[in-house]
Amino acid sequence: MNILRIKNKYVAVALFLMLAVTLQAQDYGALQYMLQKRPANEKFESNKFNEHLFFSAGVGPYSLLSGKETQDGLGMTARLFMGKWITPVHGLRIGVNMGYLPSKIYDSKIKMGGGSLDYLLNMSSLAYGYNPNRRFELFGIAGVEAGYSKVGDNSERSEKYPNLKGGGEFYYGAHIGLQGNIRLSHTLDLFVEPQIGWYNDVLSHRGSWRNYQVGGSVLVGLTYMPAAPMGTKIHFDEFDNSSFQNHMFISLSGGVSTLKVSGIKNTIKGLGPQFSAGIGKWFSPSSGMRLSGTVGFSDTPAGSKDRYFKHIDLHADYMLNLNSVLWGYDEDRVFNLIGIAGVNLAGTKGVENSGKYAPGIGVGVQGSFRLNRSMDLFIEPRLNVYHKRYAGGCGLRGTDQLGELNLGLTYHTIDRAARPKNGFSNNHISDNLFMTSGVGLQMFLNKKNFENLSSLGPQASVSLGKWLTAYSGLRLVGTGGFFTNYLVPGNIKEGRLSHISVSGGLDYLWNITSTMDGYNPDRIFDFIASVGVNLAYTNNSDHKFQPGINAGIQGLWHVNDFFGLYIEPQVRMYGDKFIEGNLGFMQKDVLVGVNAGFHYRFVPYSKAANRSVFDKDDKRYFISGALGMGSLLVGNKDLVKNAGVEAKGSFGKWYTPLSAWRINGTILYKSKAQNKLPLHYAGLGMDYMMSLATLTKGYSSDHVIDVVPFMGVTAGLSRRNGEFQVVPGLDAGVQFKLRVASSVYLYAEPKVGVRTDTYDGIKQGKPDYVASMVGGLLYRFKMPTFQ
Repeated sequence: MNILRIKNKYVAVALFLMLAVTLQAQDYGALQYMLQKRPANEKFESNKFNEHLFFSAGVGPYSLLSGKETQDGLGMTARLFMGKWITPVHGLRIGVNMGYLPSKIYDSKIKMGGGSLDYLLNMSSLAYGYNPNRRFELFGIAGVEAGYSKVGDNSERSEKYPNLKGGGEFYYGAHIGLQGNIRLSHTLDLFVEPQIGWYNDVLSHRGSWRNYQVGGSVLVGLTYMPAAPMGTKIHFDEFDNSSFQNHMFISLSGGVSTLKVSGIKNTIKGLGPQFSAGIGKWFSPSSGMRLSGTVGFSDTPAGSKDRYFKHIDLHADYMLNLNSVLWGYDEDRVFNLIGIAGVNLAGTKGVENSGKYAPGIGVGVQGSFRLNRSMDLFIEPRLNVYHKRYAGGCGLRGTDQLGELNLGLTYHTIDRAARPKNGFSNNHISDNLFMTSGVGLQMFLNKKNFENLSSLGPQASVSLGKWLTAYSGLRLVGTGGFFTNYLVPGNIKEGRLSHISVSGGLDYLWNITSTMDGYNPDRIFDFIASVGVNLAYTNNSDHKFQPGINAGIQGLWHVNDFFGLYIEPQVRMYGDKFIEGNLGFMQKDVLVGVNAGFHYRFVPYSKAANRSVFDKDDKRYFISGALGMGSLLVGNKDLVKNAGVEAKGSFGKWYTPLSAWRINGTILYKSKAQNKLPLHYAGLGMDYMMSLATLTKGYSSDHVIDVVPFMGVTAGLSRRNGEFQVVPGLDAGVQFKLRVASSVYLYAEPKVGVRTDTYDGIKQGKPDYVASMVGGLLYRFKMPTFQ
């Protein structure tokens, strides 16, 4: 055994000597690798105080993880942070927070606010090295916090929990957590941060056997990391303000708002919708002004006269672009942070019987994301403080506070130097003429009509207009239709009334797209605003004629150089008593509607050029046949219910490139009319017709689509209850034609007309109004000649 031990000792010595010789012969061996020092942590090349800073904001659910028997659901917390990376691995941040916790043992929620100091460990940089372009990073977080927690005391329930401490006290604690960070852009990250913390009992205002509470939260938010040290100008794009139109913008947004009332839950429950529109201008790279208006409603405070709080707010705001202040003007910057402060003037209704006006101030912040050269997407929280007249002084210190959160789009002008050359020409009165025809829906606004969709009624509209400049124009507008008005109980005229409505007016047009981007006749889409005056008529009203004002927004899509499609929502406002009832909080009669239809752009009409082409076309005559329905024009469902079958045949001739005449014959049969008796009608008429396709593009026999308005006279015989009556009248309508073969067209033809009182056999002492809609085929041909 001793011999074996001696041999093993020598073998071990020999192996050690061989290994030593081998390692000595290598510059970098395995043992040397195992024994080398750990590489030092990476450092930034430069790390001044204003470098490697970041700003974070997050919101999320908050809950106690201990003592759940006294908690009623999840709370919420919101936090703001400012931090700095000392090295790529180690960082610090300070934060402020506010939140609330629901409680089963107190009348009010537990409200808290405080601050925190956190240490950050970038685990991704620790494991894989620093990489500023890394898409995902994981941080470890450990910190301390302190704050103030307040709750209302409830003495009745305090007997069950003798350790309860109502009122307000300071709390303190510590927490740990993780943050997953996803890079959205070079300067913006999205993060999710779960946390768990340990706090003294003051946080929840109740005692526990462990003398501390455990709370948990999950924050979701954004982190903004400046592209350069704060105050370092790194962008020097030229800010061209040579024209007032440069750096103008308009904004449209929707969101929610709520009044500050007693109790966080009640404030959140009171959220209601609102809509805003604004116009503004940047006067320098960092400073701008904005004028905006907001309309909305939310819940009223307890004890108010109405359920809903209606408000119209006007804002005049100063805007400060913080990115431009800190890092210089960059017209291609993807994200801008903008501070907002301004003065307000508001009108409200709902707290008291009468409306109120109140001044105020507002502050907010806007995060703006660039979508393209002209369009930004923004989110904007805002807090407004008003005089107590606003809502009765239900907020802090006898004032009223309205909180808003808006999401919308901002549309910027393009600098004149970057716009296409203005080729707008207006040398002749016929230049830049256009016409529209459309159909849609309309509704008279009152409380009962909101609850009845059948209050909606159809409307049709036509317009003729002219662009005076690339940005401004005028148009004459005519509308006709009917709607139903549901009256509130107690009104002299209870139930519902059906109204025929007709209006004519003059509108001013503002081409927003041309103003923002410059004139471009080949543009596919235009955005056009309109304001105007009109004179309207409704039947079943004490004041049948009434002047009013109107405003609208039109989205216009140019299908080709002469034909387009449009949609246009519009609001029309008249004096009270024009129509029975109103909105209540505003003593005005308001009609809202939306139209969609066709838009026709006219080229300057050249009589000589069109005549030369027309003279070569020998197919000037046409015949047509159509079938459809006709009825008395009434503003209710009887328009269709009492309609009869109508057949129509025509013969005509185009005698100029633009104009035609036709002779037509019409036969109508109604099995049941207003007095339950059948009606037979046969008549002859003569119409003048005009081709809008020729007016738009010049004469051609190959137009695929043509719109042909017409008007004319008619006379016929009406047979009712065995008696014949002579019925003269006037007609007006429009014919829509679609070419399906070289000389064959499909067409649809709506028409309205007026007849003498003998038409329907019922003596009413006023003319009878009729309407019809027919469709059929039209054939163009050359008149044969005989030798």
